[in-house]
Amino acid sequence: MTDDLRDEHGVLPKQDRSWLLVAGIAAFLSLGAFLYFFTQDKTNHYGDGVAHVNIARKVVDSPDDSLWQRYVQIGSPWLPLQTVMMLPLVSNDWMWRTGVAGSVISMISFVIAAVSLYSLAWSFYGKENSRSRILAAIAVAIFVLNPSALFMQATPMTETVFMAALLAAICLLQRWNEHQASGRVVFAAAAMSAATLSRYEAWPVAALAIPIVAFASRGDFKSRACTASLFTAIVATGPLYWLWHNWAIYGNALEFLTGPNSARGIYLQNRANLGWSRIFVGHAGLDLVTILTAAAVCAGPLVLLLGIAGLTRTVAARRRCFAQWAPMILLLVPFFFHAASLYRGEIQIFPLSAFGLHNVRYGLLHLPAIALFAPAASLIASGTARRWSAATVCLIVAAQYCYLISEGPSQLAIYQESFRNGVNARPARELARVSAFLKSQPPRGVTLMNTGALGPLVSAGGLRFRELIHEGTERWHQIGETIPADVLTVIIEEGDPLDERFRANAALNRDLELNFCEEFSIGKIRLLKRFSEN
Repeated sequence: MTDDLRDEHGVLPKQDRSWLLVAGIAAFLSLGAFLYFFTQDKTNHYGDGVAHVNIARKVVDSPDDSLWQRYVQIGSPWLPLQTVMMLPLVSNDWMWRTGVAGSVISMISFVIAAVSLYSLAWSFYGKENSRSRILAAIAVAIFVLNPSALFMQATPMTETVFMAALLAAICLLQRWNEHQASGRVVFAAAAMSAATLSRYEAWPVAALAIPIVAFASRGDFKSRACTASLFTAIVATGPLYWLWHNWAIYGNALEFLTGPNSARGIYLQNRANLGWSRIFVGHAGLDLVTILTAAAVCAGPLVLLLGIAGLTRTVAARRRCFAQWAPMILLLVPFFFHAASLYRGEIQIFPLSAFGLHNVRYGLLHLPAIALFAPAASLIASGTARRWSAATVCLIVAAQYCYLISEGPSQLAIYQESFRNGVNARPARELARVSAFLKSQPPRGVTLMNTGALGPLVSAGGLRFRELIHEGTERWHQIGETIPADVLTVIIEEGDPLDERFRANAALNRDLELNFCEEFSIGKIRLLKRFSEN
């Protein structure tokens, strides 16, 4: 990659090393933000974040020795990239229980995203003069200084991993587009395939990347077809692997889309609470406004307007040379994917704090596109005014970000979403009380429980997966009409799969009633112990 940039003396230009400065600044900001939020116990509030770390822990802490049983803990519907990246870290008890194992991966991803965005922006704005470097620096600053991004990269969530994978893949694709080296298309395709295993928003990006590669390729028809075919074959390995994964474990290749734990399945199970989301189904205009609102909440409305202005200016001024920057348009695909998903009722988003927050973090996924195109708004001006336009953009961004945190980082909508749903909501408070009870009176022997919604009890309550019979273990499926003799504790939540199993099996339920008594209960959660242990 760097060989193309060397001069006649074999020396790399200074600007090629500027990515080190970008990486250093991003790492400094990342660590500072993490320490701020972690010391205030704010990094592990998202229920999904706890679940992500628990899934990785199940792989390394399984009571089953077989590699297959460990592998199936990855489950569905969440894609496996973040899980695999966490495996070396979740073996550490402290990093698992605090969620730091996932935070570290998010922080590394934040730095990768910043470097990739810088490289992409530098290419987008020309590479030929100091102004292009200034505009690239502004793009990176919009990303790394965004308060919502700094919070999210301190958590064990998948959003930052996705942004890093997406930006890295598009950056490599743009490098290929500039130099058309056959080896580079392989690296770009491999990165895109990895991105498809981070979040589903990458799937339509990968699909659209294929015609872009075919369109931007140089040479005769045969060479263009060969390049596009090679790219397609490599990119397809990610989605094809995931289809196989779901088929091999569940017997349904589309389990991630139609299964009980899919977004669609969860909606069907919670229609009473998510009934408000029906207003978005089939209303394209409202769906677009909702996604724009979510992006504005996360990036700031003024920064979003800068991004729209910059994109408009780019399309108007550079439409005739679209092939030169075509890969960058892929950053816009998640926006339309979210709008289409809202239109079909497959996701639910409510980004307004006054009425409650639901999936507002989806708006953060559009920050890379906003950051890339926003500096282009400064190019709308001409003559003497252009000298001050970049400074004006910087002032607008600074003012917007200062306003976002004017009432403190804890008032960010993206944090409030995690706090309201993961700490302050009734189910979260009930889980916290059961966890405190388990820590004060650790259960002996083996515990039987479903670790879906009750997963936080394991990490927060001092339990270990290898001491559980849960839905991912072989013994769970071997239970017949009696509870295994070594099970001394049963934890049930009304309506969960274990509760339904007892209700459906009269003999099993009779065994529970004869040999166990309730020791602690709150809300829908009951903790029962064998009589012999009382």
